Amino acid sequence: MCTLSFLPADGGCHLLMNRDEQRSRPGANPPQQHACGRLSALYPSEPSGGTWIGVNCSGLTFALINWYSRQQLQGKAAFSRGDIIPKLLSTKSLVDAETLLQELPLQRLNPFRLITVSTMDQSIHEFRSDAVSLVKVSFPWERQHWFSSAFDEPRAMRERAISFQNSTGHSTTDPLTQLRYDHRSHAPEKGPFSICMHREDACTVSFTEITIKAQTATISYYSGSPCDLGKLPTNLSLALNL
Repeated sequence: MCTLSFLPADGGCHLLMNRDEQRSRPGANPPQQHACGRLSALYPSEPSGGTWIGVNCSGLTFALINWYSRQQLQGKAAFSRGDIIPKLLSTKSLVDAETLLQELPLQRLNPFRLITVSTMDQSIHEFRSDAVSLVKVSFPWERQHWFSSAFDEPRAMRERAISFQNSTGHSTTDPLTQLRYDHRSHAPEKGPFSICMHREDACTVSFTEITIKAQTATISYYSGSPCDLGKLPTNLSLALNL
């Protein structure tokens, strides 16, 4: 259950992500610098060590959302989807990352959609796994959005896409400021289909923003619903080897 947005910028890009989870799920750890193979990376993590978003010193960014509208595996999956991104962050190129993806035991992983972003060649790809096969879809280097939800995923995708299209909530003309505002939005109403999601059993539990500019990657992480402005985010930066 997530909302992910991509926004290009001069010399780089921004990736913004709302993470939606059950209220009963243990809280995640804020971003830290991790060693992934021989590379350095920044990402928040589950208590088990996995993650849903991260960036490495080669300027590769990955984000994973669950694919609930596809048939889920019966019983507990043998492999955690949270382990995928730390493996990919050990690679220096999308070609190497794709090779690792092709080697995953897809039949033992619940369905997922993995978004990859490379500022070096200005490329965006989505890898969709239905626990049977892996399909690659490419996108132009322009604003993009992705959505997932365990609660009527097709409707959540439609409602959130409309909210972004109709967004007029901020007076500024700066697209990044507007996009941050959108990720706090409860339009059309506070509930299961709003971008900042709230249900009795689940809600948006964190907001992460990754910015790549010049020779630096910066990750900003806010623990809690992004509509709650009472907390300060965690900010970390990483020098890039481009």
